[in-house]
Formats: sequence, C-alpha cells, structure tokens
Amino acid sequence: MRRKLFVVGAAAAVLLAAGHDSLAQRGGRGGGARAGGAVRGGAVAGPYGGAGAGSRSAATVVGPGGGSRTVGSGRGSYTTQRGSTINYAGAGARGTTAGGVNYGRGVGGVQVTTPGGQTATRVGRAGGVAGPGGNAVGSRGGVTVGSGPGGSFSSAHRGGVAVGPHGAVAGGGRVGTATGPGGTVSGATRGAAAVGPYGAAAYRGGVAVGPAGAVGGRTAVARGAGGTYYASRTALATTGGAVRSGFRYYGTFTPGWYARYPGAWAVAGWTAARVWSAPAWGSVATYCGYPAEPVYYDYGSNVVYQGDTVYMDGNPAYTAEAYTQQAADLAAAGKAASAPAGADDWQPLGVFALVQGEETTSSNVFQLAVSKDGVIRGNYYNALTDTTETVYGSVNQQTKRAAWTVGDRKAPVFDTGIANLTRDETTVLVHSGTGEPRQLTLVRVKQPEGGEQPDGR
Repeated sequence: MRRKLFVVGAAAAVLLAAGHDSLAQRGGRGGGARAGGAVRGGAVAGPYGGAGAGSRSAATVVGPGGGSRTVGSGRGSYTTQRGSTINYAGAGARGTTAGGVNYGRGVGGVQVTTPGGQTATRVGRAGGVAGPGGNAVGSRGGVTVGSGPGGSFSSAHRGGVAVGPHGAVAGGGRVGTATGPGGTVSGATRGAAAVGPYGAAAYRGGVAVGPAGAVGGRTAVARGAGGTYYASRTALATTGGAVRSGFRYYGTFTPGWYARYPGAWAVAGWTAARVWSAPAWGSVATYCGYPAEPVYYDYGSNVVYQGDTVYMDGNPAYTAEAYTQQAADLAAAGKAASAPAGADDWQPLGVFALVQGEETTSSNVFQLAVSKDGVIRGNYYNALTDTTETVYGSVNQQTKRAAWTVGDRKAPVFDTGIANLTRDETTVLVHSGTGEPRQLTLVRVKQPEGGEQPDGR
C-alpha cells in the first residue's frame, strides 16, 4: 500500500504541479545537500498523424540526513489528426524523508479544443504519503468545465484514502451541472467507506430543472458489511443537536396527552417531569442493582456485524442468527413478564426520537422505563399517524443488553444496552426478522425549560 499511494502522488504529476515543504525537502537544502541532474525534452508526434511540441524537466536533491526530493514539470501542445488541440501543463514532487516516509504531490491541467468549437478544461491535484509503519494517506481532486454551441457543463470531485494497521477509510464527493436547450441538470454525491471492523457507505443525490419543472434527489446511508457502520461520538452528538432543535412533540407523555390516549401505558402518580427525566447511569445502576461500571453496546464500534458473524471488541462472539434470536428472546420475555403497578416500581429512562442515517427530524418517539427486575415498558408514538402502542421488553441481567418490541408484533426488535439508554445519543440495532438488521440512532429529548409545550400538530 505504501507503494501504491506513493505512485498516486508521483504519477499524478503527469497532469499536475506543486511545491512540497516536507522533512525531505527541508533536509535537501544547504548544509552539504547534493543536487541531481536535470532533463529536458522537445517535440512529440502522435501515432495517428498528430504532432506537437513540449518540454519537461526534472531534478533531485539529497539532504545530509539521507532524505531525497525529486521535482519535475512539463508542458506542451498537441494537435490530433482530426484537428483537436490539446494543451497541457503540470508539475510534481516526490521524495523520501530520512525517517523512511515516502510522499508525492502534484497539480496540473489539460485543455482540449475541438474543430467544432467545443472546449473542455480540467485541472486537478493529487498527493500521497506512506510511512514505514504501514500508515498511508492519499488524496486527489479536480475541476472540469466545458462549453460549446449546445450548452455548457462543469463538475468537481474530491476524494481520499487513509490506511492504517486497523483498516482503511475512504471518502469522496462530486458535484456537477449541465445546461442545454432542454434545461439544466445538477447533482451532487458524497460517499465514504471504511474497511475493517467499521464498514459504512453514504451518498447524496441532486436535482434536475427543465421546462416541465424540477425533480428532487435523495439522501441515503448504506450499511457496511454485516449491517453496522461506525458512528463517532462527535457524529452522534451532531445528529442529536439537529434532531432536538427541530423536535415538535413536547406535548407527548403529559397529563393532557394521556387523556387523549387512554390505552397508553402509564405509571400512576408520575408527572410529566418524571416521565421526561434523563437519569444518569449511576441512578439506573443503583435502582436496578447493576454494577457501577456500565456496559455499552455501541453498534459499529465495539459490536460489529461482518457477514454472518458478530464481533465484540474485535473478537468473534456470535453468529448473526444467534445474536438476532437473543434479542427476540429478550423482547418476548419482557412481554410475558408481569409488570408491577406502583410508582416506585419503575425507573424512568426518558423520551427518545428515533432516526436513521443522516435524518435530522423524527416522527417516531419512544418513552421508556425499566423495573428493578429488568422489565422494560413504555410507549411508542407515531406522530405521522397520531397513534401510540405499548413497548414490551427486558434486560439481560448478565450481559446488560436490552431489547423490546412494539404492540403485539414480534418484529422489529429494538436492541441496545441498558447503559446506552442513559446517553443523550446512542446507536440501536433494529432486527426486522428478514435480512440484515439496520443500525439507527436514538436521540434523547428533554422538555424545554418551563415545562409542557404544544406538540405542534
């Protein structure tokens, strides 16, 4: 991989031009540095009768610490047999530091003009760094514009890859627009992939505008291998902030709301403040008799699906089928369990909005509570259909894994850790009963200062 990324940066100099102030570059200046020779070139001819002229040059500098740096540039013009003119220019740098780090970088551009009057210009850049320990980073980007009698177009792209001892991460984006007699089309994509225990992919769609109006695009997140994808705490917090800022259902799980839904699960004597409270893990652990050290099920992080295997902390732990069945059994056990009725028999877990991928709004709301015996009860409120159903589930007293279902359905099964339900944002796995499970996000929602608010319906 070190060789590949180095070639990405150096070979890109055919199109590209740059300066690079690395350790090797600094080590190659003064103080006994040795300079290599330079080369230059002249006219060129194409295989189909085209001809052109160009020049190129290169030089190498070796520093006293052993690092080396080679820079080169080239430019020229070429005319094809059919009369198209191609102008190009670029420069690049490559080298090795005294510590064994290889790098390459370059920028440049190409312009093509056809006999019919169409022109296209492309400029770009690329770079790569590979260290002796197996870590490597590469990147590239470019912009293309063109025009002709029938219209114009433009596009831009950016991408990169990082490779380390625990896997690889890649990302990229592209945006473009085209205008012609029939209208304008524009679009954008954004993607990312992680290879290793954290697999994920994402993309974003665009919009087209023509004589008949506009057509919108789409946004989606695709799971990586095994149904989980890595979501950092920062990314989850960002999602949580966006969801909370647009949340509209603060009137749920209040005395007025329960009056409208007499079939909803409720604890006698609980106020809205009690239902909406957000307990810390210490409170839940003390109430239920759990150890002070929490056990978190962070899907895509310490619990990962890969193919037919579920890995925990990097080690194979279950088959995917067995792990799914465990969640179903936990939920079923909670539904069959008798639920105590007293106000002191339940510890509130709070209110959560459920979102998928990059969603920032939610109409799916859970209110959850747990008994001392690990029985889970609560309500699921669907704001779109204005309906509510009871939540049934339980906690595994040994593993501290929690799972629940909604109403009389056996699926989907919602699966996370009881400690995760004391966080402001947490991943949750949803087993649908067919195919791979989906990884979603639960966002804790708290009532604003001042108490009950309208639900906004």
